[in-house]
Amino acid sequence: MQEQRIGSELGMLNNLLKRQMACQSQGGEINHVTGMQGMIIHYLSVADGDRFQKDVETQFRFRRSTATGILQLMEQHGLLRREPVPHDGRLKRLVLTDKALALDAQIKQELRRTEELMCEGISEEDLATWFRVCGMIRANLENYQRKSSEETHYD
Repeated sequence: MQEQRIGSELGMLNNLLKRQMACQSQGGEINHVTGMQGMIIHYLSVADGDRFQKDVETQFRFRRSTATGILQLMEQHGLLRREPVPHDGRLKRLVLTDKALALDAQIKQELRRTEELMCEGISEEDLATWFRVCGMIRANLENYQRKSSEETHYD
């Protein structure tokens, strides 16, 4: 019997989720929006107040370079624009375009459908356990990365 590994299982789930989101988005304008872009559009559409690249980095636990690449692509595809804020010329708030806002309802529907599919046949208790364990795994990884980062800064 093959040993079960958390990383392998998460990798497979990630691949299946990406494939599912790609299947659901076939056809229409949403076909040109990746799953991650859709999640960012949704995040920005429900956010209170201004949101900046740093907020996207924090929300999705991206490195700055990853967030920059995704947001630049979204800009190129006319999904968002960066606008300076009056109080700090260096800061650029992320603003969804009308095109992205028009896609948001469809994106929300697809996200809801995918969530329902993933939760099918799983009890509330099992889901609560899943989220609790995922939180613990995330905390373990974040703590390790933070400690590793601190050690390299002090060497």
